[in-house]
Amino acid sequence: MRPWIIFSILILPWLAGCGEDNRNKLAVQAVIEEEVALRVKNYRQTRMLRCYEKALEEASYLADSILILEARLERDTLGKPPKPEKPERPEIKTLLDSTPIRPLLEKGTRKDSLGKK
Repeated sequence: MRPWIIFSILILPWLAGCGEDNRNKLAVQAVIEEEVALRVKNYRQTRMLRCYEKALEEASYLADSILILEARLERDTLGKPPKPEKPERPEIKTLLDSTPIRPLLEKGTRKDSLGKK
């Protein structure tokens, strides 16, 4: 009886270890699917962000173009008038005065502001 017990103790773990373990494969598959879902989510977020930024850039460019076009259409088309020319120098006219030149105040009539001579 003793050899049967030893034999069964050695054979049972060996038979249990030889079987297919589905639990490990299922856990690995679940982890892989979870990682793939996370990467797909990150990829979609990144693409949406890039798409949003590109759309915003194109809209900004289009708005700038429209504003520039409107400003050009509203601008005065006559242009700047030419700079005027300098007028000719006037001729200096001299007066013909026949009276002789004499001093405004005479030398002998000098008075101080206080009335003193």
